[in-house]
Amino acid sequence: MQTIKKVNRYSEAIPVLVWTFIFVVPFVLRMALFKNDPRNGSLLNIFFSFLTIIAIFYIHTYAIYPFLKKRYGKWTYAGLVLALFIFFLIAMGYFMHDLTGVAQAHGVPNTPGKFNPARIVLIFPFALVIFCSYAYRLYIEKIRQNELIKEMETNHLKTELDFLRSQVSPHFMFNLMNTLVSMARKKSELMEPSLISLSQLMRYMLYDSNGDKLSLPNEIEYLKNYINLQLLRFGDSVRFNLFISGDPENYKIEPMLLIPFVENAFKHGTSVDDPMIEVAIIVDNEASSLNLMISNNVGGEVKNKDEGSGIGLVNVKRRLELLYPANHSIVIDENAALYTVNLELNL
Repeated sequence: MQTIKKVNRYSEAIPVLVWTFIFVVPFVLRMALFKNDPRNGSLLNIFFSFLTIIAIFYIHTYAIYPFLKKRYGKWTYAGLVLALFIFFLIAMGYFMHDLTGVAQAHGVPNTPGKFNPARIVLIFPFALVIFCSYAYRLYIEKIRQNELIKEMETNHLKTELDFLRSQVSPHFMFNLMNTLVSMARKKSELMEPSLISLSQLMRYMLYDSNGDKLSLPNEIEYLKNYINLQLLRFGDSVRFNLFISGDPENYKIEPMLLIPFVENAFKHGTSVDDPMIEVAIIVDNEASSLNLMISNNVGGEVKNKDEGSGIGLVNVKRRLELLYPANHSIVIDENAALYTVNLELNL
């Protein structure tokens, strides 16, 4: 809400600046440059006339207009506008009368005398000021409404993003627990290094991934830890290749954005007769982009298996839509033997 207040404060300052430059500055300069000019008396009266108009504008804008928003406030509004008009007539009548006297005293030609016909049409400038004030209030309210809608949308997206992030950790931990359970059943000697790798992964999830974006090297290191844990489980039964190119040092990325694709590859790529998984991470420093390419063998029995439990991929696709709406492309291709993912991301 602080952002909205700041924007509105700037918007409300606009007419002040306009009034100042249109009316106040020229008269101040005129009075300073021509101190002995007898017509300065009339200029002062014109100046005070404009001050009256400015006062009418702001009184209506901030004191009278709000009554329109209240229940049964229209009659109060009408009465206050009428009172404001009477004040306007009295003030302008005084200044116009004084202007007439000054003009006659200094021989200004075509002076209408005591009766100034302009008084008859005072309703028109008054109506114009009220109209401008009314339009200005509508403008300010529209800005407030738009900013409020934007803030609500931002909060909604943030809430959805936080929910998506909260989904990743339990889903990921569930799959890791399955890995450890499998190793425990085999009474594997690799249980201890696996638990060490798991603790590093948990530290990243609990402490490092709470920010909006993290350094890309940390995300890649997290990915390596996960891969090492999986390789401890499957050993030589899986043919695995990891290729990393480019310098990720100066880039940031949404935490745990890449892991669901690698996790999915291990989940389905290891359930075939000849498991093969390839992961390539290419950082293009000239284009400031990241290309993640993953491929794994699949069998006919695992095709579309993710439809029932693919929380990870559905989650990451939605996060990509929210965080990189026009800065990513993802192509997933699946046939009877191979499943490939090609993600391009502008960093």
